Amino acid sequence: MPMNAPALLLCSLLLRSMGCAASEPAPVGPPGPGADDPCAPGGTLRPPRRDIVATTVTPDGQVVDWIPITSQTPDGKIASPPPPPPPAATPEGAAPARSPTEAGLQLGPRGPAGTVPVLRPRRPQCDCLPGYVQQADGSCAELASRCSGEGAMASGKSFTVCCPGLAPIPAMDRADGQCVVTAPDAHLCAKCGDGTCGAGENDCNCPSDCHATGPGPGGGTD
Repeated sequence: MPMNAPALLLCSLLLRSMGCAASEPAPVGPPGPGADDPCAPGGTLRPPRRDIVATTVTPDGQVVDWIPITSQTPDGKIASPPPPPPPAATPEGAAPARSPTEAGLQLGPRGPAGTVPVLRPRRPQCDCLPGYVQQADGSCAELASRCSGEGAMASGKSFTVCCPGLAPIPAMDRADGQCVVTAPDAHLCAKCGDGTCGAGENDCNCPSDCHATGPGPGGGTD
């Protein structure tokens, strides 16, 4: 006999109270090993500094570690600061410059005397294992996925490196007969020194393989 709506509702409530409702999802097990490690599998979490004297937090949540001022140099000697510049003349009618406190900037509590502040990264910092490279967020990525091939550019700004077997050389070319750097913030990945004027190589950045007598097979000169 088909059951009416009130009976169906009552059965559903009874099943739930007994913990045997078929619609209940299975409980999720604990995370596996390394699941909570932000550096896995390509690195290990970098330990905190050992010379931290105190730790403070700014109003916006930035963690600041205070370290001895003498720990900044190997011999512990700190140079004397230069004398402050003379105060700049204030244009007539202009308001004088205000200090950070007067301007409403909340810098947070100061550390003990004789210490200097060091901002703690907001993201976990990792020490990468062989075969992995550091990324902008502090994590480690496989070298094969972040390396540049022959003739390609690599740069610390893009967190890219040359693939194994390639060496970084300057990105250079000739302009008005002079060798000039074409990419100051990057370098070219090449096989300079193998006797062949390869991709991106020329007599400016790889004179051992390229000669200024004519076009080379890799876009350089031969």
